[in-house]
Order: sequence, then structure tokens, then C-alpha cells
Amino acid sequence: MLSSVLNWLARRLRQRPELIPPLELPLAGFRHHRATGVWPFLHPGAVVELKREPWNRHDSRAVAVYYRRDKLGYLPRSDNFTVARWLDQGRALSACIARLDEAAPSARRLLLRLELQQVSAGR
Repeated sequence: MLSSVLNWLARRLRQRPELIPPLELPLAGFRHHRATGVWPFLHPGAVVELKREPWNRHDSRAVAVYYRRDKLGYLPRSDNFTVARWLDQGRALSACIARLDEAAPSARRLLLRLELQQVSAGR
């Protein structure tokens, strides 16, 4: 479902990039990486970094999510196609933690907010 939304957004980007709304995606792999270890330091608004992992043996479109030097997890495989392509194209994306919910199941515990940065007309 969200993958089709992201594909729609990619088409809109080519037409009118200023109309692309921020995306909110859950963090995948929460319990397999450092998210639990750095949980006390995380907060809504905390900036995270997105890094492509095209060599990832599980998913060639993998987009890892880092807080400082700690890998928190990944964007969900079902929703990473467009974001991976944007990163591969060198498009500027900002990402931060949108929401934390310690009581939620691990797949919904941390919600990310991604926003495609506008390129000035002079570039």
C-alpha cells in the first residue's frame, strides 16, 4: 500500500517537486540493531541519517537509519524503493524521529519523518 503511495510521489516529484509532502515510515529491524540501546537518548525531532546499502544481501534497495553513529534499523523493505532511488540520484532528504511509543510493538515503536529538500532554481 505505502509502496504505491511512494511510487505516486515519485511521479509527482517529476511534475511538481514542491508538492511532495513529508513521509512518515516506521523503523524496521528495531530489535536487531542499536535502537534499544540508544532508546533513552532518542526523542521526537532528533535528526537521523539515511544511508544506502546497495550491497545488502537481503535487500539491494536497503536504506539504513542512523542516529549519530548507531544504526537503528532500516526503512521497511516494502516502502524503500523510491527513497533508495532518491538517495542514489543524490537528492537531498532530511529525516528525523517523528514519534516514539515504548509500549507499541517493535515494528511501530519508532516512526520516522522524511522530507525531500527543495533544490533552488539556480542549481
